[in-house]
Amino acid sequence: MAPRRLSTGRRLSAIFLVFLLAFAAGSGAATAQVTSGNAFTIGGVDVDVQGPDAIKARDQAIREAKRRAVGLLIERMVSAEDRSKVPPLDDTRLEGMIRGVEFAKERSSANRFTGTLNVVFAADKVKAWLSEAGIAVAETVARPALVIPLWKDKNGVEPLDDRNAWRDAWSKLDTSGSSVPVTVLRGDQLDENAMSAEEAYVGDVSALTRLNERYRLPTVIVAIVEGDKESGPLSVGGIRYDTQTGARSDLPRTTVAGAGQLADAAAKIQAKLDADWRGMAVVRRDAPDSMDVVVPIRALSDWVQVRQRLGAVPSVKGVVVRQLESDRADLHIDYFGTPEQLQQTLAQAGLQLARDGDGWRLQVR
Repeated sequence: MAPRRLSTGRRLSAIFLVFLLAFAAGSGAATAQVTSGNAFTIGGVDVDVQGPDAIKARDQAIREAKRRAVGLLIERMVSAEDRSKVPPLDDTRLEGMIRGVEFAKERSSANRFTGTLNVVFAADKVKAWLSEAGIAVAETVARPALVIPLWKDKNGVEPLDDRNAWRDAWSKLDTSGSSVPVTVLRGDQLDENAMSAEEAYVGDVSALTRLNERYRLPTVIVAIVEGDKESGPLSVGGIRYDTQTGARSDLPRTTVAGAGQLADAAAKIQAKLDADWRGMAVVRRDAPDSMDVVVPIRALSDWVQVRQRLGAVPSVKGVVVRQLESDRADLHIDYFGTPEQLQQTLAQAGLQLARDGDGWRLQVR
C-alpha cells in the first residue's frame, strides 16, 4: 500500500510541532535561579587602613572590606522595609558565608594598606542567614544596566558622544549601592560604528543588540530628553530593553522645567529601575504555590519568548510542559508568592498572565 501523503498544511504543522518539541526538551526543568553560579559577588570595595606594620594593616583592611561588603549585600538583597529585621552577624558566621576575597588593586607601605577588593559570598549561606529572620531576599544581587543618554532638540537627535547636562547627570549618579548599577555609554567611535543616535532613539533592537556585544549587560536603557537646551521645558522618558529576554517597555514620561532638574530626573528613573528589579528579584520562599496555564502559540517565536522569559523570573521555581501542540502549550508552573504577585512579576518580564474562564492564559505582552 502506498504511504499516505500529508496535506501541505498538515506537513507544515508537523514540522512546526517538531521545533516546539525540540525547544520543550530543554525547558521541562526550567528554574529561576539567576545567580552567578552559587555565589554573590560584591565588587569594588575600597579600603585604606593604617596599622602597626604592613601585614597587620592588610589583615585589618580585609576584615573591613568583608564588613563593608556584607553591608552592600544587604542593601542590594533586602528591601528597605525589611532591613531592620536583619539579624546580628558575628565574625565566625561572616567568615562561614564568605567563599573568598579577590584583590583588584592593592598597595602597601610600611604601616598602610590601600586597595580595592571583591568579596565573594556563598549564596545558600547568605539566604539561610536572612531567611532565619523571615526576610524576603533577592535571588540575584544586581542586574546592571547600560544607559544611553540622548538629547533631541528641534535639529534632531544629538550624536552619541554629545557632552550635555543629561549625560553629566547620569555620569555623576552614584549607583554603587543599587540593585541596578548603571554604566553610561562611552559614545566613542566603536559605539558609533555599532549604532547611530537615531537607531537608539527609536529603540532599534538589532542596533541595541550590536552595541551590547561590547558591554554585555542584561539591560539597556535609552534615556531621552526632548526640548531646547537653553530654555526648557524638557520632556524626559525613554525605553528599557531586556537583552536576555527581548522584552521592551517604555519608561514613564515626565516634564522638568530645565537642565537644572535633570540630575533629579536621572535619579528618579534609576530608582524606578531599582524598585522594579527588586520587585522581580525578591522572593518570599515561605509561600510556595503552583498553577496550570495555557500558552497560545501562533508562531514559533511565541513559545521561544515565553520559555526564555519564564526562565528569567526568580519567583518561578520550575516549569513542566504537560502538553505541547502546534497552537498551544499546557504548562504547570511552581512559583513563590500569590497569583497577583506572580502577575505583577511576569508583567515586568514582558509576559501577561490573565484569567481565562476557570484557568489561566500566559502570553507575551
